[in-house]
Amino acid sequence: MARSKITSASKDLIDDNGAVLISVIRGEQIQIELTLSWLTNLQGYTILAKVQEGQNNSLGTIPTAIQPSGVVTTLPLLNPLTTDNKITLVIPQTLGNGWAVAPTVDKPVYGFIDLEVADTGAGNNQQIWKPFRGLVEIRYSPTEA
Repeated sequence: MARSKITSASKDLIDDNGAVLISVIRGEQIQIELTLSWLTNLQGYTILAKVQEGQNNSLGTIPTAIQPSGVVTTLPLLNPLTTDNKITLVIPQTLGNGWAVAPTVDKPVYGFIDLEVADTGAGNNQQIWKPFRGLVEIRYSPTEA
């Protein structure tokens, strides 16, 4: 079999199911239980989840850049040090507060979300996974107006 050119990548050795979309209503607080299926015990692991404000506009379109000097929110995690492989991610009711653009009736705003899981290793012996990343969509709520 002939070898291919080094620049003709045909196989990705690391893959995922794509980016996520979490849609919430402004002022809503929800909990999302996640199962980290490749692990069995989270003791000693460092787990971090953040949302970065997107560069939203008044049209409600999905941003392709972060908001310069935008708000970064660290999301709370429930039971992150359990002996099973489950964590609960909290989307707080304050998410979106202080953002440059607020949602309007038919125009949501977006932030970029990421979850990071780091094992107990150090230096080159540490593995850090990003099991999901994507968008948080915040929709208008009349009770938050």
